[in-house]
Amino acid sequence: MFLTNHNPDNLERFGEPIKWVTEVKYLGLIIDNKLTSRQHISYLKEKFYLCLPLIGRRSSLSLQNELILFKQVLRSILTYAAPIWDLQPHPIGKKVQILQNKLLRIIVNAPWFIRNSVIYSDLKIESMDDHIQKLSRKLFTEILSHSNSLVANQIEFTENNGRYRYPYVTTKWSVRLKPP
Repeated sequence: MFLTNHNPDNLERFGEPIKWVTEVKYLGLIIDNKLTSRQHISYLKEKFYLCLPLIGRRSSLSLQNELILFKQVLRSILTYAAPIWDLQPHPIGKKVQILQNKLLRIIVNAPWFIRNSVIYSDLKIESMDDHIQKLSRKLFTEILSHSNSLVANQIEFTENNGRYRYPYVTTKWSVRLKPP
C-alpha cells in the first residue's frame, strides 16, 4: 500500500472489478493512500475561499456579525473531523491555523505588521490548536459516557506505548483509560 513499486492484485466484489484509487472521500474527509492529507487541505482551502466573500474586506456586516459568521460557519468548515485528522502522522492543524489567521486578518482588516496574537486577544478567539483540543476532549468524553456499550468500550483499545500519538495524549487526557 505504501510502496511505490507495489502492484496490487485486482479485487472483485460480486464479479465486478474494484478500481484502485489514490484517494477516497468518506463522510467529507479525503483520505489519500499516503495519509498526508494534501487533498483534504486543498479541499478545505477551496471551500474556505468560496465562503470568503461573505466576510470580505468590503463586507457591509458589522464586526460582531462577521465574528458570529466565522464561529458558526467558517470555523466549523475548517475543523470538520478535526479530532480524527489531528491524529494523523502528518498533522494538518498548522495549515488550518494559517487559514484561520488569514481569515481573522481579513475580518478586522488588519495590516501586515499587526501580530496574530494581538488579533486573537482583541477578538477573544482561541487558537486552532486549543479549539481542536476542546473538540477532542468533548468527543472522547461523549464516547466514554455513550449509552451503547460497544461505543463506550472503544476507548479501551488505545494504549500509549510512547511511540505513537493517541487522542488522550494530544488532548492532555486526564481520565484513566483502563480501570484499576
